[in-house]
Amino acid sequence: MIGAVLSTDELRHRIGLLPRQQLAILPTGIQSCPRLAARAGVGELLVKRDDLTGLGLGGNKTRLLEFILGDAVSKGCDVLVAGGGGEQSNHAVQCVAAANRVGMDAVVVLQARSDGRSNGNALLHEVFGGKTVWIDSDPKFSDRTSAAERMHEEADRLRRSGRNPYVLESSLHPLSVVAYVEAAAELYDQLKALPANPARIYVTSEGAALGGLMLGTRALGLPWEVIGLDWRPTQSLVVERLHAAVETAAEMLGIEEVPEESDFVIHASGGPAYGVGRAESWAALRDAARLEGLLVDPVYTAKGLAGMLEDLASRPVGVNDLIVFVHTGGLGALFAYEGELRRHVINFRTSE
Repeated sequence: MIGAVLSTDELRHRIGLLPRQQLAILPTGIQSCPRLAARAGVGELLVKRDDLTGLGLGGNKTRLLEFILGDAVSKGCDVLVAGGGGEQSNHAVQCVAAANRVGMDAVVVLQARSDGRSNGNALLHEVFGGKTVWIDSDPKFSDRTSAAERMHEEADRLRRSGRNPYVLESSLHPLSVVAYVEAAAELYDQLKALPANPARIYVTSEGAALGGLMLGTRALGLPWEVIGLDWRPTQSLVVERLHAAVETAAEMLGIEEVPEESDFVIHASGGPAYGVGRAESWAALRDAARLEGLLVDPVYTAKGLAGMLEDLASRPVGVNDLIVFVHTGGLGALFAYEGELRRHVINFRTSE
């Protein structure tokens, strides 16, 4: 059964009932990229600049953290325990910066530390002043479940010292999905004056950004195809976890039409490993910079942009069709990859 289609005003009203802390500069802009559009073989390519959210070096996690920190503050919490990713995690940096904005402390649990990668986002963790707990030497550690266990250990330690911690095990959280439901409404308002709907919306996400955009398009009755793009090889249970978070977010907002697990499309663009580029992602980074003056980072958005180009090559759209790429940020990681940038981008013509 198809659920009731909501207006943007009604959807925003429901979202507005949730606790929230203002962190982001919204709405984020839309940038036309005609030279990249020609490279992609589409009529028009618009980039939704969610890398320019205004917190730290920006990124999509700022949207999510407005609701996460709103929940934390409403519960009287005084320290955020989060993380779960590798040393170039933009999520971790944004968590510390967001905690600073609302007067909370932050403890960030990170999975791995690589030799020679102490700058970039890893350096920004220290600049913002959050405590970083590294668990790469823990032989038990193998996945985010293990990271979550360590977060709760840190939270227990904090409670024993009289603190009131808020544990964010993952950026894939129902409130994070809500944030990108709102982003779908924002994008709709920005695009509705155009003569045609976009053929596809691409986002570098296998989590909340993808789930929220999907749920928002269903709630508003929009004819958009939303496609997630991997930034690492797809892990087991990703879609199941995503669907569960989307279902909970739909319940929170009273949205009747919820995507099924089979509705989520995630393009496999994340190989060979987290934080490891491939020829196609370095080429996408180079093209964005040289054709449009647009920066994407090697850990996240370069892989997503490469995945979009691959998907458009294998499943072409009409030559006059409009495509939207949601730029999710992560630009701090650029500065941890000087050697690769010199080899694959700066000196590309002479060395390859």
